[in-house]
Amino acid sequence: MAGMEHPDRIFLRDHVLSAEIGAFQSERGHDQRLRFNLTVDLRDTVAGSDDHVDLILSYDVLTQAVATALADQRYNLVETLAERIAAEVLAHPRAACIHVTVEKLDLVPGALGVSITRHQGRVPASGAATRVAILVHGPGAPAPQGAVVVLPGDAPPRSDGPHARR
Repeated sequence: MAGMEHPDRIFLRDHVLSAEIGAFQSERGHDQRLRFNLTVDLRDTVAGSDDHVDLILSYDVLTQAVATALADQRYNLVETLAERIAAEVLAHPRAACIHVTVEKLDLVPGALGVSITRHQGRVPASGAATRVAILVHGPGAPAPQGAVVVLPGDAPPRSDGPHARR
């Protein structure tokens, strides 16, 4: 957003999906409607995109952030879901700031929810903590459990040199 007093924005409004969410026992075991509103301040103006989709932040990033967050886990709190969506979008280099609103539509007449604003560089990075097994292929080698790192190549692993495989 270098020098942009009024940044260009893209948005997703009134995006309604159903998901199981909620901390209370009465909310467990059935889906409820959620409404998502996202507004993203862009790092750079869209004026230089010359009408090329590859040079802008695509709307797909917004809808996929919502879908990814919902697929990631079951949430007790809409606040946690909103944080996850914000982190997903801010991982994109063209996003500078995001405003996320998540509303529950089925609990009361009207809506209950949360709105958050997050800026790129101020949201802690989150990564998957996954156990990884390294399999050196050989006759009779057991199949590992969990994630596997595959190293291509025909040469057997070497135990000498600065890049020795373990």
